[in-house]
Amino acid sequence: MVKKVLFCTDLTDYCGHVFNYVLDTVKEFDARLWIYYGLGRLHLSEEETANEIKKVGTRVTEAYVDKMKRKGFDKYVINVSDGDIVSEITKLARNAKVDIIFMGPSTKEPVAVGEDVRVAPLGRIVSETVIWAPCPVMIFPPAMLPGLTRR
Repeated sequence: MVKKVLFCTDLTDYCGHVFNYVLDTVKEFDARLWIYYGLGRLHLSEEETANEIKKVGTRVTEAYVDKMKRKGFDKYVINVSDGDIVSEITKLARNAKVDIIFMGPSTKEPVAVGEDVRVAPLGRIVSETVIWAPCPVMIFPPAMLPGLTRR
C-alpha cells in the first residue's frame, strides 16, 4: 500500500501535469506527500544558499499548494536543498521511508509532436535516481500531457 510519496519537480509546465496525477494518487491512497526541488551544488556562502533555498521554496509553494488546497489535501511537506540532487533525493526517500518516487524524464521540454521519442534520454537525474533509489521510481513519459493519453 502506498502511504508515503516523493514527488521530484523542476517547476516546469510538464511537472505541473505530472503533479496533477501525483495529487490524484495521494488523495486516493490517503498518502503523505513530499515535494522535492533540488538546486544542485550552488557553491555559495551559507547565507546566500539559505536565501536561494527560501526563494525557491516560495516558488514551489506558489506552484503546488493552491492546487492541493482546492482538492482538500494538506498532508504534504516541501523540501528544497542544495547539493547533489540524486543523493538528496535518495537520502530524503530513505529517511522519510517513502513507498514510491514520482518524477518526469528530464528538464527538457516534452517531446514535440512528430519528434522521435527514442532519442530523448531520461536525463542524468532520473537515470541515477532509478539506480540508487531505496524504493520504486515511477517515471512519467512525455505523452502524459493532457489529451495524449488516458489515466
